Amino acid sequence: MKNQIILWLSSLVILFLIGYVKNVTSQDYPITGTFGIEGRKVSYKLDRVSFDKTSYKNIIISDIKGVQGKLIWSKNDVQYENEFKEIDRGLTAEIPNLEPGQQIKYKVILTHLDKHFEIPEKDFVTLTFWGNIPSPVNIINYILLYAGLLMSIRCVLELFDNNKNLKKFIVIVCIFFITLTILIHPLYNSYKFGAINKKIPNILELLEPFYLVIMLLWVICAVIIFNKKYVSIVTIFISSATILLYFLL
Repeated sequence: MKNQIILWLSSLVILFLIGYVKNVTSQDYPITGTFGIEGRKVSYKLDRVSFDKTSYKNIIISDIKGVQGKLIWSKNDVQYENEFKEIDRGLTAEIPNLEPGQQIKYKVILTHLDKHFEIPEKDFVTLTFWGNIPSPVNIINYILLYAGLLMSIRCVLELFDNNKNLKKFIVIVCIFFITLTILIHPLYNSYKFGAINKKIPNILELLEPFYLVIMLLWVICAVIIFNKKYVSIVTIFISSATILLYFLL
């Protein structure tokens, strides 16, 4: 029992570290920062993706009054300017929603008295618009993904416990990734690409290739393990491949 608790806790720690590294190294990770004006903080976040229903809203958090700003954005080489409006403890500006998959480039310019702050200083941030995904679909999608990753890690660690529950764990991994790949993620992508009640999406848009590969790898792994062949090598290889593919998503 003690070994099982240690192995589960180790699996959770490894999953947390993998998720954290994936998050901060993702191309979709927003640009964030804080700087000071007269000793008071001004914080910003420039997103790279938007799943909003109506418009993308950018919010600047400011501890000092009198800060003004513009949101400069361009689409198809046409440039637009949106003035920031003052709200409680900051500023806000909006960009109208575009069709799923469309992109714009934008930056923020803030002024306070004679000081000017350009964010980012020498470049623009690319913002990609996607369709709004209902919270239940989004939550179930990520629960299945991270539950599958957790069980993949747990399968490897089970090798340290004489493979007592390895077959059971592999079946659970297969269930998670089959459900994710065949049912939930296609629904997720239907909302993401704005296909619900609008068009029949391409099958390649619905099925995520990396998820499909992961699912097939674990089905093959189950067949091999249940035939008691190369148990340790196959389990380590498939679990490692799963984590590698997750980083490529």
